[in-house]
Amino acid sequence: MRETFVAIVDGWSLIDDFDDLVERIERSSKWMDANGPLLEDEASTVRLMIQRQIRMRIRRGDFEPYISADTDPRDTFNFCMNEIS
Repeated sequence: MRETFVAIVDGWSLIDDFDDLVERIERSSKWMDANGPLLEDEASTVRLMIQRQIRMRIRRGDFEPYISADTDPRDTFNFCMNEIS
């Protein structure tokens, strides 16, 4: 990963703050616009950040009544991946 990208995302997985995570995703998007396409490891990091954001939103109940806050986020992602295949 490029150093300037790492400066944006470093430590994201250790923080349980939804707003901080959203801010990092937005900053990484702006960084990508300014610095060209993401490298493979950078893109993987952003995908993981977005998946975590979705998991946090499921736990908060943001998708009620369509996805219950009691739903295991892994079940939702497994369903989505099976639908794509």
